[in-house]
Amino acid sequence: MYDTVHVDEKWFYVKKIGTEVARPRGNWDGKVGMWPVVEKYVTQRRSVNRDAGVEELRPISMTREVYRRMLLEDVIPAIKAKWEWVGDEGQGVPLVSPIWVQQDNAKPHVLPDDPEVLVAGCAGGWSILFRNQPAQSPDLNVLDCVLFNAIQSLQSVTVPRTAEDLISEVERAFASTTTTTLNKTFLSVQLIMQSIMRHNGGNAFGLSHMQKDKLLRAGELPDSLSCDPALYRATLAKVVPQRATTCAPPPSSDFDAFF
Repeated sequence: MYDTVHVDEKWFYVKKIGTEVARPRGNWDGKVGMWPVVEKYVTQRRSVNRDAGVEELRPISMTREVYRRMLLEDVIPAIKAKWEWVGDEGQGVPLVSPIWVQQDNAKPHVLPDDPEVLVAGCAGGWSILFRNQPAQSPDLNVLDCVLFNAIQSLQSVTVPRTAEDLISEVERAFASTTTTTLNKTFLSVQLIMQSIMRHNGGNAFGLSHMQKDKLLRAGELPDSLSCDPALYRATLAKVVPQRATTCAPPPSSDFDAFF
């Protein structure tokens, strides 16, 4: 799972914030970034809390255009600036192997073959491609699985009074989330993936536990979980790939308008 970036949005009180993480490795903590979904505006009227004519922040709706703009201006440049492959010693060298950005199936999210996003992700010799996780499967996203709860538990001990205060507190909580927590969350997702495979794609199972803290204290926490080869082959035979596998631009089409 060292080739995957998980992207999602989360409401903290009344502000939505987009977050992207990958698995920690080497000197990199795996945190791609966190961006508030807000816009600046000038207040028109005076209130007990502020004067008229003051510049403030307010939340905006997450539409496909807003999401695409954040990918092009924030997420993809941040991945290219911060990415480390295991063993590349922080050189950030783009390799042929693709980096997969995993998103859920929310309507504002771009399609995996979105032309603008494909061009931006493949510029400069990189291969940053997008894929959707299975529908109604939040446990397959590191952010939904554990990390958002960890961030919210840190952020909720404060009492922010403005949008700026709230954003600062969430960013501080994100920065305080340790690489150990993030790494354990990726192992939890691997456990969930194996449970889904054993249940033929279903979700009627309890979350497995492997006593990660105990293993960590003993220095025995694995880097990745092994998977039964027979289970892997049986699952692979049932899966039909539906994702882009190269950086070749998609053919032009009259149907591009619906993007």
